[in-house]
Amino acid sequence: MAVPGKLARYRGPIGLVLACALLPAAVAPVRAASVSPLIEAVAGSWPDTPQTWSLNLYREGAVRFQNPDYRACTAAAAMSMLNLIAYSTDEELPAVGGAGSAARVGLTWQVDTSYGKQEDMLTFERDHMTMVRWADGSDPHGWRNALNWYGWGSLAAGVYRDASYRTFQDAAWATVVAIARTHKPVGILAWYGSHAQFVTGYKVTGADPRVSDNFTIDAIYLTDPLAGDGIRNKSVSYAMWRSGPGIVRFGEYWQSESPARDPIDGQIGDREWWGKFVTIEPVS
Repeated sequence: MAVPGKLARYRGPIGLVLACALLPAAVAPVRAASVSPLIEAVAGSWPDTPQTWSLNLYREGAVRFQNPDYRACTAAAAMSMLNLIAYSTDEELPAVGGAGSAARVGLTWQVDTSYGKQEDMLTFERDHMTMVRWADGSDPHGWRNALNWYGWGSLAAGVYRDASYRTFQDAAWATVVAIARTHKPVGILAWYGSHAQFVTGYKVTGADPRVSDNFTIDAIYLTDPLAGDGIRNKSVSYAMWRSGPGIVRFGEYWQSESPARDPIDGQIGDREWWGKFVTIEPVS
């Protein structure tokens, strides 16, 4: 596959195993700046001096590998993400305004790593996506819908949304903030949008990302549902996540099989995601 900017539009669906090119670049950790009035109000009770902050929601036994179904990366990722939320305990770093177990509020999902449930979820995603039916796997709308339906019992639950960002820095920052402030993992569309991975934690330097936007990202914890990749709770540096080998790099979305308008957010995936960095992120 060619490097984006020189590449023809790749039309492979999410779930297919692709060869990804190395994209070298000189990068520096992102430092976000703008702080909302709400965060400023809460931040007064936390020190804002530079220090290291980390959180990892990963739990052994929560992850479901998609194998032997190469199409089911989004379903396996969704199952694993919901399992991790169900395993949430008060031993975790408290979220702002509540204990670590707050991530489980309203959750109807019971821990499940079975192949049968994965295939049921993949079928559901394909029945509730905006991708053309002849393509394998699911698109971000289907992935988001499975999380909300299986996790909170409604397509309109709004706990998870699909989001797109024009820059890697913005997507990386949003990923860390979402994990820090909701205690839920974040899905990412990797391999130019053709594969699902998810992030369970972070290491940052600066202010506490639960209450401040003023931090730099050192690393994230990444898991890939494809067993052969061997990426399970892997600490990936900011530079490696941005410009490293294809199996760990978070790059732009180059898929064009989602021409329908989504009934939940009113967006057309092909317009919403093309050439951007796409996440499946919790908002509550």
